Amino acid sequence: MTTLARRPLSTTRLAALTLAASATALTSLALAAPATAVEIGPAAVPAPDPAALQVLDRTNAARSAAGCAPLRLDPALDEAAARHTRDMAVNGVMSHTGTDGSSPRTRLAAQGVRPWLTAENVAFGYDAAGVVDAWLASPGHRRNLLDCRLRSVGIAEQRGATGTYWTQVLAG
Repeated sequence: MTTLARRPLSTTRLAALTLAASATALTSLALAAPATAVEIGPAAVPAPDPAALQVLDRTNAARSAAGCAPLRLDPALDEAAARHTRDMAVNGVMSHTGTDGSSPRTRLAAQGVRPWLTAENVAFGYDAAGVVDAWLASPGHRRNLLDCRLRSVGIAEQRGATGTYWTQVLAG
């Protein structure tokens, strides 16, 4: 081991070493075990499932062909879609009205989202490719998908006792 002669630390060098030590400590904290939800606030949103990403890709391909910008996934919209889809699957009902009487707009407001424009597509019994094709074949659903004023989306799928339920909530 080589020993180096120590020299007095200047204020600048001391500040740099302090910052480096702080950065090392922060890096260690970032690599520590995850904090609980109570410690960090709202739970982190999980990565979208592959089926939802397929729906997003197919939707954005249709939007591109119509001259619209691609939709971007929004965690709050994803959560609103997931809660509504779960409600439909658990209760075996496909509807834009939740079993609690909620509407797409009130479900978004419950997630802290208050867009000036909203739309929602729901479906039952399709896989990811089929649900987009079905929505595009329906004039009202197609209008929602291809509304260029809508820029954000949440997509959820939930298997129920009798089949798969889907919700796509859009906001602009």
